[in-house]
Amino acid sequence: PAVRRLVKSVIRGLRACQEPEKAADGMGGTYFFANEAGKKAAILKPCDEEPLAPNNPKGYVGRQLGDPGWKPTVRVGEAALREVAAYLLDHDGWARVPTSVLVRARHPVSTPATPAQENPLPMKLGSLQEFVTHECDTSEMGPSRFSIRDVHRIGILDLRLFNTDRHAGNMLVRTPRTAASASTADLRRSMASDAPYELIPIDHGFCLPETLEAPYFEWLHWPQTMLPFSEEEVQYIRDLDVERDKSILKQELPMLRPECLRVLEVCTTLLKTCAAEGLTLFDIASVMTRPFVDSDEEPSELERMCAYAGQCVEVRV
Repeated sequence: PAVRRLVKSVIRGLRACQEPEKAADGMGGTYFFANEAGKKAAILKPCDEEPLAPNNPKGYVGRQLGDPGWKPTVRVGEAALREVAAYLLDHDGWARVPTSVLVRARHPVSTPATPAQENPLPMKLGSLQEFVTHECDTSEMGPSRFSIRDVHRIGILDLRLFNTDRHAGNMLVRTPRTAASASTADLRRSMASDAPYELIPIDHGFCLPETLEAPYFEWLHWPQTMLPFSEEEVQYIRDLDVERDKSILKQELPMLRPECLRVLEVCTTLLKTCAAEGLTLFDIASVMTRPFVDSDEEPSELERMCAYAGQCVEVRV
């Protein structure tokens, strides 16, 4: 239902002659679409306008779709898949990932196709995401003003997805929504919150890489991460079913590469095992993060474990 509402609001906005707006920020093509009242409702990110893609409007071009991208473990044109994957795996809106869906769309505002293509205004594949009204992002506010719950929930999501790009700019800060516009789940979270603001995670195009690399968690050294998980959080982690999650992604995003599903399985297994033993968010993230030794980056504990497991399989075979 949320996806249908999102798409319909964009269609009604276009029929009401609300022209989309090209975003100036970011490294890829991003377009704001308004609803029929003229308020921003959604964000479209075409696959062929992602960083390094052939039709990137910011000058970051040079590779073909499917080539190794800005991060070698995420291929050019495949960030949109990950945006939707994050939404699909955020069960019950646990971390408040905005509604996201893959769509085909075309509009003159987008970057034209290359001259070699016959149709100068082709139908483009991309991710359509709900626009979240917010006050600022976490770069403009100290972490002491964020709730333990929000930090833990975003952290749990990032660990599951092995997010390689969770920086301050892609965690939005907003005041809790009023009872008239909030869902029952949102109201429960607001009433139980220990801070006056809510955090909204966005931009998941660099999660679920094809192999383990260096993740980045902006929240890693926030004080909330060193506090134990609540019983509700422990139960949520305990109930995670990686086989179900993989089935969801295979059904909804069949083009997502099998290597990404393997990363999801490894990271979810690590999260469940560590949480069951009482480790904190900081402890688990530290297992995934590469340490620096004499200014050099060393493999993480997770990478060492996976390498050891691979050696054992080779020996057994």
